[in-house]
Amino acid sequence: MAKFKIQKGLSDADMMKNFKDTENFEETMLDIERSAKKPVVHQSPKQEKEAFYREFLTEKVETLIGKMLLDIKMEYFKEGEGDFSIQVKRDGKNIVIETAPKKVKPEK
Repeated sequence: MAKFKIQKGLSDADMMKNFKDTENFEETMLDIERSAKKPVVHQSPKQEKEAFYREFLTEKVETLIGKMLLDIKMEYFKEGEGDFSIQVKRDGKNIVIETAPKKVKPEK
């Protein structure tokens, strides 16, 4: 092993002048995040309006509604119904989601 003699009285800048830092994971990821540009998404006015309405549905609410609808679909399936329709109604300050078996048109 080589012996290094540390000189006394050097400033911080003098001590670090020959030091080269290697890239670490954190810096690499931060650089990627800084350089990543968010894609420009052009939305029609209709899409913007629909996106505004979706802000009221949090992930938790969407998940709860989805689970309940799946349970209802399974109940219809057990009863021999193939599919069901969904109607959303407002009752004062409440929102009611009603389901009914889908009417299958008889084949000719």
